[in-house]
Amino acid sequence: MSYQLYSHTLPSATPGTQRILKAHHFGEAGARPKIYFQAGLHADEWPGFLVLNTLIKKLIKADEEGLIKGEIIIVPVCNPIGLGQNFHGYIPGRFAFSDGGGNFNRNWLQLGAKVERIVKDKITGDVEENVKLVREAIREELMALPELTELQGMRKTLLALSMDADEVIDLHCSGEACMHAYVAQEFEEYFTPLLSLMKSKVALSELDTGALSFDETNVSVWRHLKAHYAHLMPWGCRSLTLELRGENDITHELAEQDASALMKYLTYRKVIKGKAPKIDPSEVAFFPLDAMDLVKAPIAGIACFHKELGESVEAGEVIGEVVDVMADDVMQSAYPLIARANGVFFARFQRRLVACGENIAKIAGHEHLAFREIGHLFED
Repeated sequence: MSYQLYSHTLPSATPGTQRILKAHHFGEAGARPKIYFQAGLHADEWPGFLVLNTLIKKLIKADEEGLIKGEIIIVPVCNPIGLGQNFHGYIPGRFAFSDGGGNFNRNWLQLGAKVERIVKDKITGDVEENVKLVREAIREELMALPELTELQGMRKTLLALSMDADEVIDLHCSGEACMHAYVAQEFEEYFTPLLSLMKSKVALSELDTGALSFDETNVSVWRHLKAHYAHLMPWGCRSLTLELRGENDITHELAEQDASALMKYLTYRKVIKGKAPKIDPSEVAFFPLDAMDLVKAPIAGIACFHKELGESVEAGEVIGEVVDVMADDVMQSAYPLIARANGVFFARFQRRLVACGENIAKIAGHEHLAFREIGHLFED
């Protein structure tokens, strides 16, 4: 049996406090393919906790039966710092309160230029050796990172566990949403089997979001090197962010469904022995991220939606309204929410009391929207 559970202690933020990350390891260290999973980087997004808990149970059984061929690492709760933000039962969990603050899934370190300086005189025509060379350089750079603060320690640990993986799958969710994913343009075809098995009909295809998110950071070194060395440098890592529906879509039934799909995917990738599942890619649709309409609240008030998640919409169509509960004339207090893209209404706010200017709904479209700027595609 290869299963191992490791605890990684983070630097103490205040006297008498200590947080840990727990990493579940399956397979022999260094075996390929290696796939890394994590959940809860935004600590207010919890469906992934139960999905990975269920997946770990299945992997323990598979390990007992000797079915694991590659290496799998799972960090089911990857942001204990955010989970500690408990205010009278409410956990905001999306932004750090210290160490510079900011969104937990933004502005991750980019190591491409530093790694290139280490490997540039050592790259040869042997592609496999180049991959090993780069992974060793990545480990060297990660070891040199500071870990004086709790947040630095958490980021360094997560990168050390994930950056030499062949695949990185980061589990998130939205307020209320259909199953969907954010996928780099280069990996559309590669991840179609995963999206098909997860029954994700919407995938947002991205090139440069400008967010420097966790999943982007894991491939950033390889993207940087491929731009300089082309065919001599394959993709040593591929990654995506998988959005597990909405915040409250948490049941044993859904977790079992999603974990079973992930097990099938691991079999498809030959990380687990077994018969590969049949893949039907016909219902997976990719939408450019710069064609995604972020529907903003025109006023502060109560949001009411007329369209259901997963429904098609047309530009100019009214998908809902925000009611100004402070209006003098209640007969004229509703302001329409108007779609600016032809596509699929796939996500919306869970909270119905909204502030003026908030992004409260998302529509996946096909045509570039003039107000969506490449490199600045995430606004939160």
